[in-house]
Amino acid sequence: LGLMAIPGLGPVVAAGWLAATAVGAVGGAVVGGAAGGIIGAMTESGVPESDAHVYAEGVRRGGTMVIARVEDDLVPDAEQILKQYNSVDIAHRRTEYEAGGWTGFDPTDEVYTGDDLESARGRRNV
Repeated sequence: LGLMAIPGLGPVVAAGWLAATAVGAVGGAVVGGAAGGIIGAMTESGVPESDAHVYAEGVRRGGTMVIARVEDDLVPDAEQILKQYNSVDIAHRRTEYEAGGWTGFDPTDEVYTGDDLESARGRRNV
């Protein structure tokens, strides 16, 4: 378990294989530098880039991202657990973001705080 600063997301608590992928060997630098960070880590781990942008945007807007490596025979169980706890439909969320003018995750955008965060949470689970 560790704390990393990811451009566009701010300080993030991370653990496991994705955190190891995201953290560089020297001084905890994020792989891919300022622009690539979390997007690069997810795509290197097999997440389609278009989905990685939506996941990163969700975190920027105050959401929580849970990613797990699961053996093939346990995938149905893992999916059921995530659905039980209100997981997000990525295609639906992309459509919502795009309807508001969003075109992709931008690490230079401000992280949601205060009123923006409350407003987003009031509309839906981010």
